Amino acid sequence: MTKSLEYGRFNTVGTQLTVHLLPPLEGDERDPVSYFMASVINFCKHALRNCNDSDMVGISIRNEVNMRDKAIGISFGRKDRLSTDVILNVAEGFTI
Repeated sequence: MTKSLEYGRFNTVGTQLTVHLLPPLEGDERDPVSYFMASVINFCKHALRNCNDSDMVGISIRNEVNMRDKAIGISFGRKDRLSTDVILNVAEGFTI
């Protein structure tokens, strides 16, 4: 699901994407953490493909099944400063 949001304080408009990850396909040999990490990295690459390096982005990930789980995120910052390593470090905050 895609939703546009206005941020009056920053005089800008943003886009919120909601994604539901599917379980691994039958026969996928990856462990759940590797599968999740690959899915998140591929999604981020896809979602940011049309952004300029100077565009500001932020990412938050939460578990909609168990709302008591705390969301984790990457602070709002320039796209060119967002790397796979940053995403991997943040995702380490998840517990399985």
